[in-house]
Amino acid sequence: MKILLRALFLGMAVPASILSVCAGAPDAWASPAVFAPKVIVLTAFPPEWHAWTADPAYHYRTLSVKGLIRPLVCSRKKVCVTESGEGEINAAVTVAGLVEDPALDLRNTVFLRSGIAGGVDTRDSPLGSVYINSWVISWAFGHHYLTEGKKLSWAPPGCADYSRPGKCGEYRQNTLENLAYPADRKLLDVARKAGTGLVLDNSAGAVRLDRKFGTATTPVVRTGATVTGDDFWIGRENQAIARKIVRLYTHGKARYTNTAMEDLGDVAALARFGLASHYLSIRGISDIDVPPPGKTEEEIWKKGDLYAGRLAERNAVLVTRAVIRKLLEEQ
Repeated sequence: MKILLRALFLGMAVPASILSVCAGAPDAWASPAVFAPKVIVLTAFPPEWHAWTADPAYHYRTLSVKGLIRPLVCSRKKVCVTESGEGEINAAVTVAGLVEDPALDLRNTVFLRSGIAGGVDTRDSPLGSVYINSWVISWAFGHHYLTEGKKLSWAPPGCADYSRPGKCGEYRQNTLENLAYPADRKLLDVARKAGTGLVLDNSAGAVRLDRKFGTATTPVVRTGATVTGDDFWIGRENQAIARKIVRLYTHGKARYTNTAMEDLGDVAALARFGLASHYLSIRGISDIDVPPPGKTEEEIWKKGDLYAGRLAERNAVLVTRAVIRKLLEEQ
């Protein structure tokens, strides 16, 4: 791929910390034919993609990358956006394609997954709230099964399946299975500061549903753990399993707050290239993982469960933009 550049951002050859992602030290090894984005925003499906690309700022440069379903569209500030497709596999393929493209230097790039997610019916998590996730957790690994009483249940994978010798209880960035990834602390701190004091959008429809669920009615920015899984699920039994998985894999350090379909694929792929510390997941709550009072799971599936999809997209973009501004300030 041939890329003509009007300007070139040259980062440190080996970042000492995530803040060096946006540092301005020259890199003697950088090729003038290689483009080095400062930030890449990962979206999953067309509504999320269009929420970003409707902004003319992201039409300054368009790059075609082999294996991607959308081009990489970039601003003058070298902030780029692409669409991965839904699910862990599409996300991992997209990220690996980006990292392996010889025309891109992503050693100092921050990757931000920005999109909608399912939430939990807790008092402090109304629809439209946005989570800057401190952990990305696997839903699929382990054993999901029905008990003799026909109840949904889950057991963790066996130690021989994933652990290093003597590390049976260590689930983080394991060697054979992708179970749990904590966010880089410095990157997480920058994002939290960016989200402090932000006023999020709201809608009358979201407020009505919040009241049905018994939650607060004003969206907020919070930190939590996101669970990644490709199957759509709803109900108390599955919610309890998600809480159990997060509690086990993080040794009680994190709380299950939202669930989506791509994040584990993103960070697991980046980990293979030594870039897991360059990743952060930002998710807006569009629906709740249990039915509203008086409704059944079957009724929800027949009608659909994206109660506040547009609101969640707007707020996820709002928070992600704030995080990007803060990252660029760290130059």
